[in-house]
Amino acid sequence: MNKEDKMEAKEKEPKVKAPKVKAEKPAKKSKYPEGYIGRPKPMKTKTFEFHKPTVKTYIGLGFLTVVIGLLVWLIIALVNVGKLSDAFIKAYEFDTDTAGETYVLENDKLRMDFDVATTQFSITQKDTGHVWYSNPQDLDDDPIALQKEKNNMMSTLLVKYSTENGVNNVYDSYTYSIKRNFFETEKKGNEIIVKYTVSQMEREYKYPLAIYESEMDEWLEEMSSNDQNVITRRCYRLVDIEKLKPSDNEAELLRKYPDLEEDNLYLIFDPLNGYLKEQCEAIFAKIGYSDEDYMRHRELYKEKNEKVEPAFNITVHYKLEGDSLSVEIPYDDILYKRAYPIVQLSVLPYFGAAGTSADGFMFVPEGGGSLINFNNGKTRQNGYFADVYGWDWASDRSAVIKETRVAYPVFGESEGDSSYISIIENGAEYAGITAEISGKLASYNYVRADYKMIHGEQFEVSSRNTSAQYSYEANLPEGEKIRQLYKFVGSPSYVDMAVAYRNYLFGNDKRTQNKTMPIAVEIVGAVDKVQQVAGLPKTMPYKLTSYTEAGEIIKSIDSDLGIKNSSIKLSGFFNGGIRQKMLNNFKWIGSLGGASGIKRMMEQVSDTSAKLYLDGTMQFAYRPNQTAGFNRYRDPARFANDEVCKLQEYSPIWYGKLDSLDSYFLLRPSNIAHASDVLIKNAKKYGFDAISYRDNGYQLSADYNDSRVVSRAAAREQQQEKMQLANDEGLRIMINAGNNYALKYVDFITNMTQHGNSYAIIDRQVPFYQIALHGYKNYAGSAVNLGYEINQAILESAETGAGLYFVFMNEPEKILQETNYTEYYAACYDTWKDRLKDIYGRYNSELNPVANSLISDHEYLEDAVTCTTFDNGYSVLVNFGYVDYTTDAGTVVPARDYKVIKGGM
Repeated sequence: MNKEDKMEAKEKEPKVKAPKVKAEKPAKKSKYPEGYIGRPKPMKTKTFEFHKPTVKTYIGLGFLTVVIGLLVWLIIALVNVGKLSDAFIKAYEFDTDTAGETYVLENDKLRMDFDVATTQFSITQKDTGHVWYSNPQDLDDDPIALQKEKNNMMSTLLVKYSTENGVNNVYDSYTYSIKRNFFETEKKGNEIIVKYTVSQMEREYKYPLAIYESEMDEWLEEMSSNDQNVITRRCYRLVDIEKLKPSDNEAELLRKYPDLEEDNLYLIFDPLNGYLKEQCEAIFAKIGYSDEDYMRHRELYKEKNEKVEPAFNITVHYKLEGDSLSVEIPYDDILYKRAYPIVQLSVLPYFGAAGTSADGFMFVPEGGGSLINFNNGKTRQNGYFADVYGWDWASDRSAVIKETRVAYPVFGESEGDSSYISIIENGAEYAGITAEISGKLASYNYVRADYKMIHGEQFEVSSRNTSAQYSYEANLPEGEKIRQLYKFVGSPSYVDMAVAYRNYLFGNDKRTQNKTMPIAVEIVGAVDKVQQVAGLPKTMPYKLTSYTEAGEIIKSIDSDLGIKNSSIKLSGFFNGGIRQKMLNNFKWIGSLGGASGIKRMMEQVSDTSAKLYLDGTMQFAYRPNQTAGFNRYRDPARFANDEVCKLQEYSPIWYGKLDSLDSYFLLRPSNIAHASDVLIKNAKKYGFDAISYRDNGYQLSADYNDSRVVSRAAAREQQQEKMQLANDEGLRIMINAGNNYALKYVDFITNMTQHGNSYAIIDRQVPFYQIALHGYKNYAGSAVNLGYEINQAILESAETGAGLYFVFMNEPEKILQETNYTEYYAACYDTWKDRLKDIYGRYNSELNPVANSLISDHEYLEDAVTCTTFDNGYSVLVNFGYVDYTTDAGTVVPARDYKVIKGGM
């Protein structure tokens, strides 16, 4: 009979012990009591948002406010009470007997030497002999770094956590794990596993802190007589309410342990010597004492309220995969205390960190790509940071100075004769890329990925409460992970680094088959404008191009201008125009011609070579009051504080929210998915060749509604599923910006950032992403006719062999007066058609030979002159400067111009 059967049998026996009748053994509670964080429970406070009340609601508004205030207060009180019971995080323990060991992983390209005692390691490239270190090697000689920064640089993880008041702090794995021996290491075949406990807590031992005698008897029966003696005589005191010590307070004991009237209680001696703690834990471990048992008894223990310390369990997996090192951190293996949610994790934050004597650069994915030279001396400038895939619109922000976004999750370094790129394969949705030079906090240059973990938002408890309060996500996304692939390149060239990324993306995929240089033309149908209807102002669609006029423009481009195989993006053609209503239903715009007008347009252009892309917005709802079926509480996504994601434009002058402009909503993912279905259905219905996503493939947001959380990674998967559906329906896809997760599905990318932000910390901009994509995907930069300088857009395109992109409307520019659409100030087709013919005619004539070629090299001949070489022997020289440039071979490239040559320069 096992222990559970014995206990059950004993519970059925009548209690005959005199003079006290023992209580039945308390029933075990469900797995982990309230407050346990295996998967942490939410630290949520509900907040409420109301429409402006009508006359009928004024009477009850005061009463509702009072009730809501009481509910908020009650919920906060309950949440705070729940935090008294927190998670049991078992600290990993380092086996000091292995302190001198080194784990080795090796294949024909790489060797990894892993120090078991520090968890630091080195990677040796066998082709070049270059050695990369996980952490700087000469920290003691750093004359700048303070001890805290040195501790950071000796760490393989940096953990940032927060509190309910929004106060952040950082624990480094060296100080809070390695030095405390709170870690375990294991080598399993071609894998090294490291388990960290990052905390300053004292080691927590797993044995009962308080347990009633009736249950303890059952455990004692499983022990040897020697173990029984250790437990009952050296580790515990038996409290009998009828035999109390003079120092005992009977009333207080009964308040803490009311069942003492029926059953005696074992209490752990406090303090208990360290060796007895270890012995007691070992005895209970032998007889199957579990985490659930410990949590149950820990909750029973009322002798003192121990301070809850921040603690984090994190597991890291290392593997060698060909020419790459993979690093994985499963989210399901991350544990933390609910009172201290983990908000950011930096993985291998100082891998490859280069000192002041190193020669090389850091690569960051700003724009097409950018280089930051080691030790460039720009110590007064801000470091580099950008969000992968841009801002998560389900996270609120009070001001925006400049959007920081990158379209592909890659960073790297070049030093000596070698380099590496780090590709974020999983978790890119939460990543930001950070780079810093030497001479600030330390004498090292480094680049890394920082991952946002638990998301939080500030909320207002009441107008009388001035302290900040934060609400956080319930837990980390289940089943997700961080996975970085460090791919090592036997060359210091950023071109070879880009080629390595190209091979990773496309392998042996089919190349483009362009007959001419790609060109995309966007035709704007309608925008919204306040107009007079029966003497009253009303926001309505305002015609810029009717459907018939759009057909005429398409025919003119194809026939009159002789521009063949154009890709036509039709924007603002339905559901109210550019600032589109929620796409739960589909409706052509009556003032543009309605459904019959779109059918006539399709007949107009049926004999042209143009491909028509029907453009739509999936993720946002504009003018919600005019959208049939839109519910502002049901349909939007929510911030982590449970408020709906109501968004505003930001001022370019003072950077804050512009309340003077109409607000709009970020939609919940199910509505975004439905919108894509609606677009695909109607594109097929009306005979379009393709669809264009104005936002999918460019913007990516989560939904933190605690009743239906959708992580940013899940939202990315949903976008991919809908793109695959469109492909399965035979539709081509056009997107903006070109986030790398969409590359598999799209055939044209517009508005790709070619030259990114010119941050002072950056030394040079390079076409890394374009080198990877050219020959496999068609792409174009910003609209030539809408840029601040026409030549700049053309020159940037020529540098990488990109296509050209234009935006047109039929009406003259003056019609945009008294609207919020001045970005179309140079979009009149009649004004531009002759220049379009000249610009594209020359561009196609000269660059057509490289339309489908791969980029094999790129270099700066001077600071303002570049040379891009293609694999068919052609080169494109681009002079961004304002002075003519002459090559060594005598070729002259005029100022602000380009030249295509065959063979040498």
